[in-house]
Amino acid sequence: MRIQTKLPQRSWAGDLVHEWRLERRYRRDAKKGYPLLLRIAEKRLGYRPDIHNPKTFNEKVQWRKVYDQNPLFPIISDKLRLRDYLAEQLGNATATDILPELLLVTDTPQTVDLTGLPDAWVAKANHASGWNIFATPDDPMDEAALRHEMTRWLRLSYGKKKREWAYQSIPRKIMFESFMEGSDGRAPDDLKFVMFGDSVGYVMWEDDRFGDHSQHLVDEHWTPLDFTTNEYAQRDLPPPPDGYAEMLSIAKAIGKAFDHVRVDFMFTKDGFVLNELTLYRGSGMKAFNPVSFDRLFGDMWTLPTV
Repeated sequence: MRIQTKLPQRSWAGDLVHEWRLERRYRRDAKKGYPLLLRIAEKRLGYRPDIHNPKTFNEKVQWRKVYDQNPLFPIISDKLRLRDYLAEQLGNATATDILPELLLVTDTPQTVDLTGLPDAWVAKANHASGWNIFATPDDPMDEAALRHEMTRWLRLSYGKKKREWAYQSIPRKIMFESFMEGSDGRAPDDLKFVMFGDSVGYVMWEDDRFGDHSQHLVDEHWTPLDFTTNEYAQRDLPPPPDGYAEMLSIAKAIGKAFDHVRVDFMFTKDGFVLNELTLYRGSGMKAFNPVSFDRLFGDMWTLPTV
């Protein structure tokens, strides 16, 4: 059993104190005009974001976090309610085809019956990103550790320190989905479409993300783009994966409802699934190299009037 994001070790009381302090800091920072948020972003980006007159992509993410409380945002950030949203937007048949099978949902992780689970599955916190646990026949469930981790997920908020508003009102649940097995025993690769309406800003292929991680950045026609966002291993760009055209079409269909959204898929040689929709890429704190691409993608994003 592999835990994707390991939470800091704290007691039950420690988690409660942590959440109390985080909420106090969250509210205090808002009253003062977000100096903490902007200091954190400046340290990561190398410049202080202007949230009053945003021009770069990362500045506009910060603006969205502070000012844009679109009621659709908590719905699509909730991995459970996202399923219903996709069924409404794409149709039941398409949504069923592109989503992993939902095996179990619970908000009582200490007592829920897990005996009906298959040998391979993924457990997820529906109100967070990256809070996942993977079990396979080669790495089976540690039931005590699983129940402990899921209980902590339900105690803890996600994204509050960086003001990721959409996650804060989501009713917290634990969901189990079918496991998508990658080739050669690896986890599935990720293909992420950065959308501005139904226009593609760029596409990211996250290759071997839990091993020798490499990232390929291309336009929608699979032409390499000359920028980076992380220090990953460099490998030659492979051809588009099977299903690329269908993933692109779905990303455009979803993207047209938003001024900006990232549509994240997982794929193997045998197929693909939609993983999540992302509103706050890197929490607006992931630098582009060269920095000119921060402004280029910012220019593609027309913010709404709020």
